[in-house]
Amino acid sequence: MVFFKCKMCGGSLKIENNESVAVCEYCGTRQTLPKLDDEKRANLYDRANHFRRNNEFDKAEGIYEQILNEDNTDAEAYWSLVLCRYGIEYVEDPVSHKRVPTVNRAQFTSVFDDDNYKSALKYADDSQRRIYEEEAREINEIQKGILEISQKEDPFDIFICYKESDEDGKRTSDSVLAQDLYYQLKQEGFKVFFSRITLENKLGSAYEPYIFAALNSAKVMVVLGTKSEFFNAVWVKNEWSRYLAAIKSGAKKILIPAYKDMDPYDLPEEFSHLQALDMSKLGFMQDLIRGIKKLVQVDTPKATVVKGTVVSRENTNVAPFLKRAFIFLEDGDWDSANEYCEKVLDIDPENASAYLGKLLSELHVRKQESLKDQVKPFDDSNNYQKAVRFADDKLKTTLNSYIEHINARNKNARLDGIYKRAKNIMSKASTESEYKEAAHLFETISEYMDSATLAQGCYERAEASRLECKRKSEKRASIIKKIAIITTLIVCAIITFLIVLNNVIIPNGEYGDAIALMEAGKYTEAKSAFEALDGYKDSINKIEECNINIYGEEAWNKIKNINIGDIFEFGSYEQDNNRSNGQENIEWIVLLKEETKILVISKYALDSQPYSNAVNATTWTGCTLRKWLNNDFFNSAFSESEKARISAVTVSADENPKYTTNPGNATRDKVFLLSIAEADKYLSGSIIKCEPTNYAVTNGISKDDCMWWLRSPGEDQKKAAYVGSGGDVEAAGKYVNCGGIAVRPALWIDLNSEIF
Repeated sequence: MVFFKCKMCGGSLKIENNESVAVCEYCGTRQTLPKLDDEKRANLYDRANHFRRNNEFDKAEGIYEQILNEDNTDAEAYWSLVLCRYGIEYVEDPVSHKRVPTVNRAQFTSVFDDDNYKSALKYADDSQRRIYEEEAREINEIQKGILEISQKEDPFDIFICYKESDEDGKRTSDSVLAQDLYYQLKQEGFKVFFSRITLENKLGSAYEPYIFAALNSAKVMVVLGTKSEFFNAVWVKNEWSRYLAAIKSGAKKILIPAYKDMDPYDLPEEFSHLQALDMSKLGFMQDLIRGIKKLVQVDTPKATVVKGTVVSRENTNVAPFLKRAFIFLEDGDWDSANEYCEKVLDIDPENASAYLGKLLSELHVRKQESLKDQVKPFDDSNNYQKAVRFADDKLKTTLNSYIEHINARNKNARLDGIYKRAKNIMSKASTESEYKEAAHLFETISEYMDSATLAQGCYERAEASRLECKRKSEKRASIIKKIAIITTLIVCAIITFLIVLNNVIIPNGEYGDAIALMEAGKYTEAKSAFEALDGYKDSINKIEECNINIYGEEAWNKIKNINIGDIFEFGSYEQDNNRSNGQENIEWIVLLKEETKILVISKYALDSQPYSNAVNATTWTGCTLRKWLNNDFFNSAFSESEKARISAVTVSADENPKYTTNPGNATRDKVFLLSIAEADKYLSGSIIKCEPTNYAVTNGISKDDCMWWLRSPGEDQKKAAYVGSGGDVEAAGKYVNCGGIAVRPALWIDLNSEIF
């Protein structure tokens, strides 16, 4: 039997020898299988399928090509290349709950004409061939629908490629830069594909037809970004890699990388032969537009003048949109008001009234004149700045007056607040410091009302208070001196008595009690009593005698001699992958010793298990790996007497120190994984690195790239932290359902004579 990851959902499949088709028990999908007679090939497939499930088609494609270089008769590898070429993503059908294909990389070529598809059919057996043909028909129908829709779309001159949202769903700075570029290019008369606006009215439908049409029609693609990881984000790379592929196949197109606030050497390697532009340099936009104009011929729209405002002939009248926007503002419908202002700006990007409307929506203000009632000035708002920039003199003066009014009002309120606070302190003052505090406050607002006069009066009262305090202090010091002499004599006598009591009388009595317990054979109680004496007389030697009587001399000597870093055998588990010779003894490394209890971790990676079976938000508390360790592994690895020596302990819910991800709740376990904090504390050097057993290798662990799970969450609850093959703790983590990651159990063992 071979363990293999489902290519649809990533769940574990149990494959009998020579099976070419299987059904996943997790997603219920009937699927084709590769040739699994080679451990290396199974690992390559698991890795490639992982990339493909995450829509990293280019990475997956490279691994499938590697498989075919070693065996050019593997039908599944050819079919997997088909899935990559057409960007096939399997999603759950809400009706049947089966996984069905969607196309993310449409092609003009039919799947039936694809050479890899033909090769898959050539080398497939009958059962595989039926499934390939069935899925190819589904993909072809989806393709037809995409091409039909895309052919109805108007062509574009320029395609802007960028990352819209970060992992938290927040809009990126890249999106803001892309929008500014979009408006600049639109002003120049170019037809621009910018997904945020272009696909706005396509919500609820598949985006691929429109992206496909734009990629094919656009003569220029601008790929912009501020971070290396944004350039290489899955869907960003999906777009520019398809565009580059079209260029390589002979299409007359050009790709322009544009970056900001990053090293150009961190751009994707695929861009190394291209001239990249720095968006932070002066003249960037002019250079970009000048270069694009050489490649794309556009008709500059003639302009007409309407009531003193220049409006493009292509533009419709923006007045109705503005009227609707300000009606929405009166009703307090901020989102709709902002939406209609955006429609105005799509037509006229320099419309001051539209930016004013967006400002009112941003501040939740119904009417323009109410701006002066804002608590804080709003001149740092981008909408305010653009409204002033494009406004006529009258509107500009009005908007500036609102800021001046707010600043003046807030200044008077601040001065009045300080004045009232100072007067309150002055009225209650009785000491030098209190009068000086009031004086300092009055000085900070000396120009306000009578603050200067009040400050001088407070300083005079402070001086009078200082002189009176000095007189009383001198008198009190004389009395205290006399009392101190008498008190010192009394204290010395008390201290002498207490020293004798604590160091002689009481310890001697407690020592006698401990001796009595020992003579009575109550060695455990006697040991605790001697430990409480903290080294009095020969109590340390007596503790040693008690331990010998409790554990026996031989056992106690073994317990004493177990040190941190020692390796010993305890329990057994399949390790050499030869079940005929039984399970092999497990080797453990001592991480911590507490009297007669030790914390240990397995020397080798014993098995391969996902942290959790599904990519859902999870923690150590509810993960399937915890259940497996405390049930399947615990019952398989230890005898009944060994189980009795394993302590059930409270396993703390440790946060990820880098990402502060919620770790869930503390648990009560006998077998557990180390947290990030525990790995940093107890593991170092060669101990943190780990080799897998032969059994673990057959279950998907790489011999040369062994990674193992920690119980701490990763950068979010869909990921868990792990230790990389180089021994580094990877706090960002991997998805909880990820295969090919090892398990190193940890546990607490009671040391007693029965074990040794």
